[in-house]
Order: sequence, then C-alpha cells, then structure tokens
Amino acid sequence: MKLRNWRIVHRYLGLVIGVQLFLWTVSGMVFSWNSIEAVRGENRIRSQPPVDLSDFELGDINPMIGSAKLADMDSLRPVSVALRTMLGQPVYEVTCRGDMAEQFLLLDAVSGARLSPINPELAQKIAQADFAEEVDVRSVELVEAVGPHSEYRGKELPAYRVELDHPSGTVIYISADRGVVTTRRNNRWRVFDFFWMLHTMDYQGRDGFNHWLLRIVSAFGLLTVLTGYVLWLKTSPRWQRRKRNTDNGDA
Repeated sequence: MKLRNWRIVHRYLGLVIGVQLFLWTVSGMVFSWNSIEAVRGENRIRSQPPVDLSDFELGDINPMIGSAKLADMDSLRPVSVALRTMLGQPVYEVTCRGDMAEQFLLLDAVSGARLSPINPELAQKIAQADFAEEVDVRSVELVEAVGPHSEYRGKELPAYRVELDHPSGTVIYISADRGVVTTRRNNRWRVFDFFWMLHTMDYQGRDGFNHWLLRIVSAFGLLTVLTGYVLWLKTSPRWQRRKRNTDNGDA
C-alpha cells in the first residue's frame, strides 16, 4: 500500500477511535491516582473493640430457631449458623434455604428474640458505629429494588441506605436481614464509577466488559496503533534511503 493510503487509513481510524482512546487514557489516570481503599470508604471504617463472648450466657440455638421462625419462612430450612456480634452484642445469623429461595434469620444470642428484619433506628446505629468519625445522619431509607445505574447495584437486598452528614458524601448500606454493612459509597467512588463506565463502555449496566462495542472499538484502537507504526517506519530516514537505493538499483 502506498504511503498516502496508509496516511488516509490512519487519519480516519484516529478520527473514529480518538475520542475513546482519550477517554481510556483519562479514566486510566483517574484509576491510578485514586486509592482503592479511599474509593471504597475503607479508610473511614472505625476500629471495633473485641467482644469477650464469655461475658454473655449464650442460649441454645435450636429452640431459638424453632420459636423465631415465622410464616414467611415456613418453606425454608436452616442450613448454617454463625455466631457474631452486632453493636457489641452477640447474635446468631442463621441461613435458611428452600428450593428456590434463601433468607437470613437474625437472633439475639442471649434471649433468642428475632431481630430481622432490623428497623431503621438500628440500621442508623450500625452505620454510625461503622464510620470513623462522629457524624449525624441525614436520612435512612429502605431500598428494596435498584436500577442498573444505581450505586448499590449487584448488592444484597433489602437494605437500608443511611446517608451521613459528612463532606465526603458517604452513604452506608446496611442489610435489612443480616444487620451488617454491605457496602460504602462516597463522592470519590461516584467519580470513579462514572469513569469506570466510560472505560468499560458499558452504558447499560456499567460493569460489563465482555460486549461487542468494547471489542470492536478495541480492535479499531489496535489498528490505529499499528497503522501509526507503519507510518513511522515508512517515513523514517532509513526506510527512505533503502527505498531510494532500491529504486535506483531497479533503474
């Protein structure tokens, strides 16, 4: 192919793909200049003191499960139990499963009282205890469904969205069934997520990168780079000298 044709191909490839190459570069810079711990809000998690379970008289889990299961769990059976703490108190987290469903049962490990689903007041206390600073709460909202562009997409539902009164714009999500923090979101995460969407080119769900749009644009990007190298080679002094010598020899 003649040099002029290579230039035309490279020029139009650059015109088509240049914007996305720019976005890949900018988003890559955003990723590299942000600590993933700060993006996830892990730098603002409060250190929790250890709880000595020997200070509590733990109850027998089997009768607790039998008395706490309600009509909404008749078709489910317990398959595992975890003993943990919530706000410094021991709780049993029971996983119940059926043929097509899974549900969690949260019990007070001392009294056996059913705690799940937790109420908004308890969700607020859990969120405030998780955050490293003493802050007020702006709002508490129960989230039962989310869209593909939600900051809480792909996470456990139902959950409480607890918005803190903090300059970082931190929102802490609490599982309504398990009473645990499922994820943390802040302004830095939202910026990161926006550029992640631009980087993956998944404008529907944001997180997918195995789709044809990305594959096609990546292939065009590769062709743009390759044609650039061909142009560099063909316009280099050494290549020009070799071409002149070849032409003179043929003559």
